[in-house]
Formats: sequence, structure tokens, C-alpha cells
Amino acid sequence: MKILGVTCGRNNSNTEILVKETLMGAEAAGAEVELVRLHDLTIKPCTGCNSCVIDLFEKGGSGHCTISNDDFHFFDEKFLDCDGMVVGSPIYEKSPSGQLKSLNDRMGPSHDMAFQMIARDIRQAKGITKGTGPDPRFFKQRGAVLIGVGGSEWDTLAAPLLHLFVFPMQVEVIDKIIANWVGLPKSVLFREDLITRAHRSGIQLVESLKRGITPADYVGDPGICPLCHSKLVEIREDDKNYPAICGICGVRGTLTVTDGKVKFDIKEEDKHHSHVLLSGKFEHAKELQERSLVPHPNVHEIPERFKRYEKYLTPSKPQKAVLEVK
Repeated sequence: MKILGVTCGRNNSNTEILVKETLMGAEAAGAEVELVRLHDLTIKPCTGCNSCVIDLFEKGGSGHCTISNDDFHFFDEKFLDCDGMVVGSPIYEKSPSGQLKSLNDRMGPSHDMAFQMIARDIRQAKGITKGTGPDPRFFKQRGAVLIGVGGSEWDTLAAPLLHLFVFPMQVEVIDKIIANWVGLPKSVLFREDLITRAHRSGIQLVESLKRGITPADYVGDPGICPLCHSKLVEIREDDKNYPAICGICGVRGTLTVTDGKVKFDIKEEDKHHSHVLLSGKFEHAKELQERSLVPHPNVHEIPERFKRYEKYLTPSKPQKAVLEVK
């Protein structure tokens, strides 16, 4: 069993210390461990070309990203090879590092478990033998520990966005650790509570993977959503308490306050819409196939309609220095 640590904070500082402590716990429980620093990688932003989705939905391919001149495929191989992940990020303006978000954008659609399963089924149904289909390693069960580290309690989006990094791949989250008030380098070394929790979470991750992860293996704060343990809920209409939307899994529920306690109740018929469940992911895939990816009936008008914008404004760019040859 291999556990991959992913950190995008300063080298050898607070985030990396907690990630390493979690990996030490995993190693003590019998796992092989490895660490990747996103600072060491060049991950270019997603271009939104949709080639990965088209490859999956139309060709039964692997969803391979067409950007090849960066380190994304190096990271992808590390992901496919691992059984569990420890993902740690500093908290900048209430959310994880932009490096993690860039990687999330690249992995999101191409690594959606439902999309990969659809591609596998298309390949089998059509007897496709050419090209490369979904990697069999993609479909193994994985677990994760998520760690956000910040200098204050400005952390509202940290846990949700860390969770969004792993949920397309159907990775089960074992623990969400938000470490506040550790803004100075290496100051987490004085927080024995966090060090102990991180080590324990590493052990829990490996033990859960050994027996097969279930929702009961979650050891983090319970949150308010019973499906993904999110504390982030959006109210869509200010005069109604239904539907309230979970900020991570998108499930609809009713937000109420009873005896001074906030509750997020989900009807049984709404649960299958949750994005952390395969049923919700398949529903999303169907919506894309039937709506977003269907050409407009007047698609032939695009060239004429686009003329208004094609030559409007020249984007400003920094001037490149010109070397004077003497």
C-alpha cells in the first residue's frame, strides 16, 4: 500500500511538517510513503479545450490531457500509483494555494470517476482496441487526509476546496484538519495537539484502506452535511429554507434551527444527487451529454456573430526586454 503526500506550502514549514507527520503515521501502520512538493512541479493552467471529456465520452479513451510540456503527467502517474493521499496546503485568503487549484482544474473532468467508468463501458461495448482506454489503476478505492494551515481563523473555504480536489476521483476523506494560528514558520512544532492528530490520522487512513473504507471511518469534525461533512451551505432563496445547497457535494436540504442547534436535513430522495456519490456524478455526466455538449441549432451563425468581438481591443502585454548586441 502506498500513501502519497502532496504539499504546496513552504519547504519544511508548517504544512509540510503536518503532512510528513501524517505520512509517519501511515508508515507506522505499514504503508509505503512518498512526498511530492507542488513547488517542485510546473503545472500549467487548464485551457478549457474539453479534449479530455471528448476523449472519454466519444472515444472511450483515457481522458489524457493534451498539454504535454509540463509536469502534470508526472503527478498523474504518482496519483494512479497511490492507494491514499495526504493533501496539505497553506491557507491564503480563506482558501488553499492557487497551485492546488490549478492542479484541481486539470484533474477535475479528466479524473471524474463516473466519466472514466463511462469511457470504460463505451470501449467494451464498441469493442474498441485502438488507442488507450482508462487506466485500470484509476478504479481502486482510495482515501485521503486533508490539511489546511493558516495564521488565523480566515479559513472558510479551505476545507471545502481541499475536498473538491479529491472528490472527482471518488476519494473517501478520512479526516479534515484545519490548523489555525500557526502563521510563523515551523510554529506548528509547538502544537502537540495537531502533531498528535496528524499522526493518528495517518494510521487511521491505512487501517481504513486495509479493511475497505466506509463512511464510518471518517474521524474529522462532523460538519453540518451528513454526506460530506461540509460546514458550508448556500441559501439560494432568502425567503425559503429549502433548497439549501451543500457547498461541497451540492445536495439539497432544509436548513433549520431547532433548540438553538443548526440542522441540515436531507430527504432520502435527494441523497442520490450528491456529487460525492457516483449517482450524482453520473447525473452530472448525463446533463453534460444532453445539454452543455450539444451544439446549438444555429451553430453555423457563430462566425458572423463573433465578428463583433474578434478584433475588439488588443490585449495588453508586458514589453519584452530587447538585448542590445554590441
